[in-house]
Amino acid sequence: MSKASLIFKVCGLLLTALSVGGAENGGDLVIPTDQPLSMLHGEYNVDYKDMYQYRPTWASIWKLDDKLDLLNGKFYISLWPPKYCHAVYVCPFKKQEFSANSNFKTDEEICENEYIKYYPHIKKLLLKSNGQEVSKFWVKNRLQFDIDMSKKATLHTLTTEPENHGELMEASIDKTFQLDLNGKDLLILTNSRMCQVNKPGVWFYPIFGLGVLADSSNVYPKWLESKGKYVNTDYLPPVKAIPGHTKQIDLLSYLKEKKWADGKIGNLQKACQPKAGWKASGRKKDLSSDQATFKDVSVNSFEVNLDMAQPDPDTSIRTFSFNVERCHWFRIWITETGTMANYNNMKLEETIDFFINEGFYISPESDNAIPLPGVTELTKFTFRVPHSQTTDQIIDMMYGELQGRPLYHDQFKLDAATKNRFNIHIIKSPACEINMDSRADIWKDVDQSGRINHWKFGVCKFSYFK
Repeated sequence: MSKASLIFKVCGLLLTALSVGGAENGGDLVIPTDQPLSMLHGEYNVDYKDMYQYRPTWASIWKLDDKLDLLNGKFYISLWPPKYCHAVYVCPFKKQEFSANSNFKTDEEICENEYIKYYPHIKKLLLKSNGQEVSKFWVKNRLQFDIDMSKKATLHTLTTEPENHGELMEASIDKTFQLDLNGKDLLILTNSRMCQVNKPGVWFYPIFGLGVLADSSNVYPKWLESKGKYVNTDYLPPVKAIPGHTKQIDLLSYLKEKKWADGKIGNLQKACQPKAGWKASGRKKDLSSDQATFKDVSVNSFEVNLDMAQPDPDTSIRTFSFNVERCHWFRIWITETGTMANYNNMKLEETIDFFINEGFYISPESDNAIPLPGVTELTKFTFRVPHSQTTDQIIDMMYGELQGRPLYHDQFKLDAATKNRFNIHIIKSPACEINMDSRADIWKDVDQSGRINHWKFGVCKFSYFK
């Protein structure tokens, strides 16, 4: 038996054992730090994917992009969440030609002569180039590189470990570690299939992807793929639901003590503008200062009424996206029958609550706080729902954006969003601005590129709490 085929059996056994034992980590691998990575030794049939189709998980290949990387003069490697990303290795290797007829070949030295080894929990970097290993520090959830047109890359590091936020702010970025990436691709390894690694803006090649997708043992968890199908994956999103428990704690309970209103205030007519939600005499208000922002909790409400006759019901997927700005918190309430007039009777399991400044969100499935990355990365949230109404209705949420592409994925169940008719209420903290992204490539069914507003969103209705 080849080592390449053995790895799939090892992965399968891991998944089987974990499904019985209920291991919280969902399948971590122990990556040795003092010996070559013999586990990856072999040949692999690989194919390119994007973040809508698959997840990188344990091992993946990434290429430099002339437009995104070289012209911008920089690129990033992002990782999330810190709970599962204990070790991430970035290993440059000589380019290979691999395709359906030519396997990707690895050996035990592929991550030994030149590498970046990042251990986020201890803020440590081990770096090797030109035969010598050096130790540096880093504290962010993404590695940043400067790169020139000759593909000489410089990694941002810290020479000392900051003990607190003040020291971090005063620390100078060290740019002494360099890599020559000319004629090379990047092999990125992680310790856990729940660690979301990403080189934003480009395609990637998951090492185990084709083997996992072709497996018929029904051992692997399912992933909501870009065309609405559930496919095998070795990625497993963190479990949010707790058997026998539902979402019970309302962290925004104070809203029920306020009065909801949808009437006029003075001469102002309510409307869902991209900014502030107000217009007067048909003209948008000047929003150049904080004086123009709405000072109370506000609500944008949409009615969704899907066409009953949809093409390709088993392969299409519904997508909608929100742009977010200056939000302390916001709640998305997706409900079949609920309106803001009966908000006090809403069901918590129909809500998704985001606390941006505090760095977490609460899914519809439990009261568990799920970490979010930094505020500057949380400018867009995209939700994808399969059109076919199966028994396992998973919503795919993408959040974080860099170079125009989503960074992170998460999944949860919210039954109302899978129906043909429902309401979406976006409840926002004071001064928070959220607007629907109505660009043609976002607001549609992916199989119907010419149909804008495929979800049949009604006119946005603005209201508020006072």
